[in-house]
Amino acid sequence: MRERIKRGVAVCRGFVLALIFLALANALAEPTTRSSSAKIPRSRQAKQSGRQDDSLNSKPAADLVLRAGGDRKAGALAHFVEGMAFEENGELDRALDVYRKVLNVDPGQAQLASRVAGLLIQDDDFPQAIDVLKDAIKANPTDAGPYQQLAYIYAKYLKKTDQAIDYANRAIALNPGDADAYQRLVEIEVAAGQEKKALEVLERATKVRSNDPTFWMQVGKLYVAILFKSDSQPKP
Repeated sequence: MRERIKRGVAVCRGFVLALIFLALANALAEPTTRSSSAKIPRSRQAKQSGRQDDSLNSKPAADLVLRAGGDRKAGALAHFVEGMAFEENGELDRALDVYRKVLNVDPGQAQLASRVAGLLIQDDDFPQAIDVLKDAIKANPTDAGPYQQLAYIYAKYLKKTDQAIDYANRAIALNPGDADAYQRLVEIEVAAGQEKKALEVLERATKVRSNDPTFWMQVGKLYVAILFKSDSQPKP
């Protein structure tokens, strides 16, 4: 009986992985421009351990395009450039001050809001970080970035798994072709000891219509990591 169960599990795993590799092969045959947000290099290490959040980087926020608004918008851009200089010099408090002046003008700058939240996290100022991200969501509700960062904060620092899962699912709903969004949710489920639910998240990912090979490679790696983790755990 046990041997039949083992064979059944092996067949299921093989079928799931076959689906992933088939999708990957199709994606490689029909390459298209990736639609999800581009990765932004990190400029410095956060002082907390664990996965570094992707909010700290040295390049200007890609969505920081100041629309017509006169001197006020131009002043916001000047503050942003000034904040970058302060951050590069390690003057994080001064960088935060000028970054927040930009957000006061345009709170919907999602990448900058995530950057500010990341700096606030380093000071353990979680309430302020959450407020900044929620303001960004109110001003720009279609950007998935702040939802991902809120999921990270609630899971890693506040240990509120239900809220973290809710925000992660919202990020996926807004951008279902972003593999990072699935990875964030998978990490939350695995940390909560819910490997089965993590696999269900990845099954949702396999239903995405994507020709992006990196998407399928990332999903496949997550599958393998969870399956090997499950196999390595001692049986009762």
